[in-house]
Amino acid sequence: MSNDSRNIVESPPASDAGRRAVRAALEPVLRPLVETALTIAEGRLARVWLIGPGDLCDSCPLASECANRTRCLHLVASAGLTIRTDGPFRRWPLGAREVGRVPVTGQAFEASAGLADLQLADAAWLATHRIASFTALPLVVGERVIGVMAVFSGRALDPAGRDALAGIARLGAVALGAVRAYRELATERNRAVAGAARSRKPIAAPAPEPEPTREALRPLADQEREAIARVLAHTGGRVSGPRGAAVVLGLKPTTLFSRMKKLGVPRTSRTP
Repeated sequence: MSNDSRNIVESPPASDAGRRAVRAALEPVLRPLVETALTIAEGRLARVWLIGPGDLCDSCPLASECANRTRCLHLVASAGLTIRTDGPFRRWPLGAREVGRVPVTGQAFEASAGLADLQLADAAWLATHRIASFTALPLVVGERVIGVMAVFSGRALDPAGRDALAGIARLGAVALGAVRAYRELATERNRAVAGAARSRKPIAAPAPEPEPTREALRPLADQEREAIARVLAHTGGRVSGPRGAAVVLGLKPTTLFSRMKKLGVPRTSRTP
C-alpha cells in the first residue's frame, strides 16, 4: 500500500467543537469496535487512533519524534483497563515507533517479546498488567489508511484470533468510512443551505449519484463474508450465547443469522 500522505484521510477537525461532533458521530462504531477487539484478543486494553491535523504540538509528550506536525494519530476510543482518551498517548506522530509506522506502511505490527524496549507504553504498566503481546492494525478504507486499532493482550494471539482481529479491523474501517462520508455530505449540504440563505438564491439540486453495480458492491460483501467466517471459526461455530459470534461482532443473533443467510456463510464456517 502506498505511504503517500494523500492516501491518508484526516479525521478530527482542528476545533474542539468539531472534534466533539466527529466523536459523537463515530461513537456508535468506535465503542463496539474496541470492545469486540478486546473480546477477540482476550485483551487488557484496546484502542483506536484516527488520523487528524496536528493540534497539540506544544504539549504533546511525543512532539520531539514528530517529523511532520501537520497531521498525527488522535486517540478516539479506548476499552479495557481504561476508557480515557486524554493520556500521554492521546496523540501519536506518524512514522514514530511501531504504532506510528502502521498508517505510513499500511502493514500490521505484532510483538510478543521486548515490549518495554519498543516504548509502546510505560514499562511499569506493561509489567503490572502482565502484557504478553501487542498488535496494531491499519484501518483501511479502499486505498486510504484512516487510523490504527491496537490491542494489548495477556497472551500471544493464535492464528484464529489474529485472523478474527484483522477481520474486525476491516469491518470497523468500512463502518467508520461510511459514517464519515455521510457526515461530510451533510456538512456540505448545510454549507450550501447557509450560503443560499445569505444570498437568497435557490439551491440547485445535486446530480443524482449513479447506482452502484453488483461488481462495485462485491468487495465489501466479500470482506464482510470473510470476517464473519473467521469469527465463527474463532467461536467454534457458535452464533448466540455469551461466547458466540454475535457477541463478538456486536450484533443481535437474529441479525447475524440474517447476514449469514444473505452472504451465504455456513454456520460451520472455518478459515481458509
